[in-house]
Amino acid sequence: MTRILKLGHLKTPLTVLVVALLLASACSGGSDQTTMERELQEAVSNDLVPVRIGAVDCPKDVSKSPESVFACQTEVQGNYFEIQVRMLDAQGRYDYKLKHVALQVIRTEAALADQISIDVGFDVAADCGDEEYIVALVGGTFYCNAKTIDGSGQRKVEVKVEDVDKTLTWFLLTD
Repeated sequence: MTRILKLGHLKTPLTVLVVALLLASACSGGSDQTTMERELQEAVSNDLVPVRIGAVDCPKDVSKSPESVFACQTEVQGNYFEIQVRMLDAQGRYDYKLKHVALQVIRTEAALADQISIDVGFDVAADCGDEEYIVALVGGTFYCNAKTIDGSGQRKVEVKVEDVDKTLTWFLLTD
């Protein structure tokens, strides 16, 4: 049986945040390109607080037409993190959406352990690795382990990231 777990939501709705730039500044490279990359870095950093992201890198040869879509990239603790950007109009306004999420491991483990314990009827601990954050593709999966508190057993847990609001679905895998 699949279970749903909500870990939180973004600070600002992605579709509402629209940054106005001259079209030339959004698409021509050079210092204007750097300006757009810095603005994206600041906006995404605000969405992901307390997660720190690296410098944002967008392609230099972006189409200037409205509705053009391109991917910019950054990293979270050395992990690839993608931002999809869509040009809105000829004035250079754009919006963006995150293609990945950064989940705090300790918080994810605690929430999974609570939900799995309720489901199975006894206390378990979840182990999702040693990193501070799990960086996962929206729509993608990652794996954790659920272990009985007394150490007598463990099961692998498949966790799917449903959306950028950190809605997760999970289920216990059989051996």
